[in-house]
Amino acid sequence: MRYVIAVGGNAFRNGKVLNKLSYRIAALKRRGHEIVVTHGNGPQVGNLALHEKKNLAVLTKETQAVMGAAIKKSLIYVDREAGLEAKVVCTHVVVDKDDDEFVNPTKPIGEFCSRKEAERLARKGFVMKRLLKGYRRVVPSPMPLRIVELNKIRELLHEGRIAIAVGGGGAAVTSSGHGFKYADAVIDKDLASSLLAVNLKADRLFILTNVDGVYLGYHTRRARLLRRIDASSLRRTAATEHFESGSMMPKVRACIDFVSKTGKRAVIGNLLKADNVFELKGATVIVPRT
Repeated sequence: MRYVIAVGGNAFRNGKVLNKLSYRIAALKRRGHEIVVTHGNGPQVGNLALHEKKNLAVLTKETQAVMGAAIKKSLIYVDREAGLEAKVVCTHVVVDKDDDEFVNPTKPIGEFCSRKEAERLARKGFVMKRLLKGYRRVVPSPMPLRIVELNKIRELLHEGRIAIAVGGGGAAVTSSGHGFKYADAVIDKDLASSLLAVNLKADRLFILTNVDGVYLGYHTRRARLLRRIDASSLRRTAATEHFESGSMMPKVRACIDFVSKTGKRAVIGNLLKADNVFELKGATVIVPRT
């Protein structure tokens, strides 16, 4: 089976967590599955953007190389005898230059901060937004339309390698004459991962995050984990339930899109419980129909 595994950027804050995940990925590979690993970069690119006055797509490309290398190193470390071969593909993703996100940005990047710090950053020209856990900078996050290096990723899978791709959602580019131009934006890695999974005809999309799955009434006393739901029902639920725009909502949208277009399952689960998530346990499993 072919799996696309999307890993949140927080995985890189703890080497033990990344190594544990790498053991699970290596086990899947040894069982004969084809694996593509994607990853977020919100905290990392946000911190870089505070100190480096570079286009966000350029910073994303830089983090793809560094964070992808960390995943590759971890996979080699945990499974030396098996000789796992992983390769990082610094990926470019085409977006529409007229996407509404460039006018009304929604993508949180960087660390959470206090109201006072948010006001200071706002005076410097950053767009700040209050979220459930505090304030964060938000930037344009246009819809991913096409993955430029798709054929390269396919080739790696055919060669039996683990592909590490679409890091940070991929470096955002717009069509410009006969080439591409970097866009000052950060693509949501879950939406980009879904696009990749659809194009690769993946059998399953896993989105690993810092909670056990999709909750109804999240952050309330009546919070309830959705364990199994079909894509149509989840779409209706998303229209009425408050899923945070920069956090759970893109994951929900990504899974609905993948399941609707492929008829395969998607899973949202806890990064720290990846062994269970890969077995479809203790997580939210989105299915084509009930």
